[in-house]
Amino acid sequence: MSQSRGSALPEIALPKGDISDRGLRYLIIGGFGLLFFLFGTATLLYFLARVPFGALVVSTVAAVLPVPLYGALILWLDRHEKEPALLLAAAFFWGAVVATLVSLFLNTGATVVINAILGPRWAGALGASMVAPIVEETSKGAALLLLFFLARHEFNNVVDGIVYGSLVGLGFAMTENILYFSRAHAAGGLAGVGILFLMRVVLSGFNHSLFTGVIGAGLGYAREAPGTVVKVAAPVAGYVAGIMLHALWNGTAVLLNITGIRVAPVVQLLVIVPGMALVLALPGLATLVWLAAAGWRREVRIINEFLKDEVKRRVVTEDELETLGSPRRRFGRLMRALTQQGPQAWLGLRQLYELQVDLAFRKWHASRGERLMSFQQVMTDDGYRERIAQIRERLAAMGVETA
Repeated sequence: MSQSRGSALPEIALPKGDISDRGLRYLIIGGFGLLFFLFGTATLLYFLARVPFGALVVSTVAAVLPVPLYGALILWLDRHEKEPALLLAAAFFWGAVVATLVSLFLNTGATVVINAILGPRWAGALGASMVAPIVEETSKGAALLLLFFLARHEFNNVVDGIVYGSLVGLGFAMTENILYFSRAHAAGGLAGVGILFLMRVVLSGFNHSLFTGVIGAGLGYAREAPGTVVKVAAPVAGYVAGIMLHALWNGTAVLLNITGIRVAPVVQLLVIVPGMALVLALPGLATLVWLAAAGWRREVRIINEFLKDEVKRRVVTEDELETLGSPRRRFGRLMRALTQQGPQAWLGLRQLYELQVDLAFRKWHASRGERLMSFQQVMTDDGYRERIAQIRERLAAMGVETA
């Protein structure tokens, strides 16, 4: 065993397909990479041109600080059928650089038009309560629509929609916070940034994830629900609900400003913002978690039903099937492999579990009569089985228990 501890996993190529299919896949990935680079560069130049460098550094640190924790909480929802890191990163960076830059220019343009027609007071009120929710949720939701059509093999259900949508919203909130923190720094220095951090990150840091997560839930439900009417109605309902939640939050703040009542910052911090979070945001977040929990149960049923016949093929064992349905047991097995046999064992076991689950969902989609475009198909059923067998053989040589 000591000799195999450092053994690398076998090099297993994807199934051979038409070169144009692979070329299209690479073209799409490259196109999105270029898009993120261009929008990221434009966003950076925008901030550098308008925010002093010291304030930009402070604002960026404050905006990025909660991202690992909030991101981990979102990924915790992705329990059984893990999403590819590339798609998760793409969702986050779309929100951080594409959606924010598009929203910035569209919101600014709309505000200028409203100001010219109705005056500055109406421009501020309508811009925040009506224009911003529509513009921002549309620009964020566009990422989910692209994932829905271009990565259908990974966008399976409500859970996937919530995870992708929440990451888009998290990326958007991060970049937006840089802008707001820089303004707070200009007005009140580090103290101003600290107060705003408590309001925007601690008390309402999941707002954008909630708004876009609702849109993702609608698309995810359309992905798994039968019937054409539901497949059309669910995304529309999710989109409208995301905009309404956003408008309700912004509109409440606008109403407080319109009253003309001056509220001390400490009252905003300790009373108004917590009250808004409790009444307007918490019920929505609880609903998303409830939807995710219901999605977990459906995922376990799919895994058990569509891997049942794979037990006879030795693609999955009975014990492994039980492990795949229990995140706690799965995590325990992975940690045992990591501590006893090392990183290669952990990686191999993780690949085994993910391939088995992917096979279950592939068979589930096929049972529903769904057919993916050729460039979206990672491999055939037999390709999955072959790869699982190869990884299982290497794990056995390393002495790794799979269940």
